[in-house]
Amino acid sequence: MREIPAQRSEASVPTAHCGPFSAAAAEFAVISKFAVGNGMTAQVKEAFRNRPHKVDGADGFQRMEVISPLDDPNEIWLITFWRDEASYKVWHRSHLYRASHEGIPKGLKLAPKKTAIRCFESVSS
Repeated sequence: MREIPAQRSEASVPTAHCGPFSAAAAEFAVISKFAVGNGMTAQVKEAFRNRPHKVDGADGFQRMEVISPLDDPNEIWLITFWRDEASYKVWHRSHLYRASHEGIPKGLKLAPKKTAIRCFESVSS
């Protein structure tokens, strides 16, 4: 498990750079965490509920869960599961990555210092 400092792309979406991944692991997972900083939490959650599923067709993509902690409802965690790290990296560098973020509500501002991306190997499910 490694914490990846979030970097901002042109669309203010964090990017990740993950290190070595064990080929023996069953799955590769990425958790992206951010907090809405300008009162648009309801719109962001609705956008995820109605997302166009653009990532779903990416080679190696297995599933995505979007969760929000009860003690901090402005915080949103995206958990994506991939066949392997290589599949994730190919998607992350592709036009499909940018296209999958087109549904971000206009005007969204993220809370400073509350954005992170971490990479995991799945040990058991």
